[in-house]
Amino acid sequence: MTNDGRSWYDALQLSYRQSNWHGINSQYNYTLSKCEDYNSDNVRGRNNFPQANNPYNPAANKGPCGFDRRHNANVAGTYSFPNSDALGPISRGWAIGTVFTALSGEPFTPNIGSRDRSGQDTGSLRANCLAAPIYDFTNPDKFITNAAQAFSVPGTGQLGTCGRNSARLPGLAQWDLNILKSFRLSGSSRVEARWEIFNVLNRVNLGGPQSTNVRSGLFGTIGSTPDVDAGNPVIAQGGPRAMQWAVKIIF
Repeated sequence: MTNDGRSWYDALQLSYRQSNWHGINSQYNYTLSKCEDYNSDNVRGRNNFPQANNPYNPAANKGPCGFDRRHNANVAGTYSFPNSDALGPISRGWAIGTVFTALSGEPFTPNIGSRDRSGQDTGSLRANCLAAPIYDFTNPDKFITNAAQAFSVPGTGQLGTCGRNSARLPGLAQWDLNILKSFRLSGSSRVEARWEIFNVLNRVNLGGPQSTNVRSGLFGTIGSTPDVDAGNPVIAQGGPRAMQWAVKIIF
């Protein structure tokens, strides 16, 4: 019931940058990390409200941070095509850029919603964990394939045995591309025309669960994509393939 806790973050971070090699500029980043804390939210959210097994022992609530992503890989680069006079201005000023992102999924806590028969009046209890969840992140209708066997509702006067943030959501992988044509004007001024393509391969990225309540028929299902969850459909990261065109004047 207080803004109190501890957190730990450990990571291996690798980065490589390559500049101006035959018109190629690129950067590669990879982070292997582990983030744990007693609670990642404030007292504002009931669904993430921490179940205090023992109010005098906050460490009993230790678990993965709500934003923990074990793997985070990013590749970005640009290539400027050699200028040619074969077709005059049309054959000069071309470049291509790309960004690839791959992330592990965030954790969530299987709970029993607002049903609280523990006697603690916490407002939100974790479920019982009977077995390790088996995931199929290609199936939005049942991404936890053994949900009925893995989770159950605690009995009256009991607390759930699931650890905080003990289940995982699908990760994300997306490849974006842009093609650029630059037209020289007078002096250092120029016009850039860009064709930007998001999620080139049109990969399906799944968003958050429709319910984290194991008593709900929607538990273990996903009905959205990350761009919808972020409130910016299509263009935000995680949406279906989308394209946009832009013209920029630089002077």
